[in-house]
Amino acid sequence: MSFRLKDAVFKVRCREPGCPFNNDFTVTENIMGATEADVDTEALKIARNMGFIKHDALYGRKHQLVNPEVYKVDSRYERIGTAPYAPQSAPPAFGQQAPQGPSVPTRTYRRGDVIIRRGESAATVCEVIRGVALNEKLPDLAYKAGATFGAASIFKQKKRMVDIVAGEDGTTIAFYNLRELARINPAKARALYDESMEDIFHILSYLEGYVASLERQVSRLRAAKKGPAARKGPAAKKKTPAKAARKAASKAKKPKAGKKKAKRPVASRKR
Repeated sequence: MSFRLKDAVFKVRCREPGCPFNNDFTVTENIMGATEADVDTEALKIARNMGFIKHDALYGRKHQLVNPEVYKVDSRYERIGTAPYAPQSAPPAFGQQAPQGPSVPTRTYRRGDVIIRRGESAATVCEVIRGVALNEKLPDLAYKAGATFGAASIFKQKKRMVDIVAGEDGTTIAFYNLRELARINPAKARALYDESMEDIFHILSYLEGYVASLERQVSRLRAAKKGPAARKGPAAKKKTPAKAARKAASKAKKPKAGKKKAKRPVASRKR
């Protein structure tokens, strides 16, 4: 049995320090091989050559593209003589169902790459096939292999509410359109829907705990602020400079109590 490439996307990056060249190249040539790896090997060579051509056109006068970094980020294949083959993905973990149907694209990310971006139209539910995905606003929430995120897509005309990024190199995500999947594989669509709803309740539970911890911190800060004020007692009235000057002048005019003026001695006359 052999495989034919439908399309594949490779990223080519120049290793020259300071060079901004980091482009995606789509390979659509009619490449066949005994395995998917054989097809990938030939497709990678084509993508590298495309990178050389574009890099030389842009930066050829400054430096050449030497030893570029090339890696695959997406691919689709078909088995020759059979129905279209689902996109390549890692073998499913124990108890995990592999993506089914020809309409399930996958994409591989490096650590820090944005998988879904806040404000984008939410059209697909995402399932982690390999690696880990992180919620940027709630970094304690990690989606590992088999987990589902992107619940906004189960509602009509909604947008993504947060950025989700790859937590490690090689993170592979499958993107499901639930409406299309419901026609092809209703059982898988129902499972993804249930997992998405569980994710919503999980986030709500996390936020409730976070709010409760903030309320406790505010209570402690208020108690600490009231403590010193209670020990000092009521604040003394402040004196204005004018009042202080008048009081000092009145004290200077008044004779001090307890002291009598000394009598001047009278000279006696001798007769």
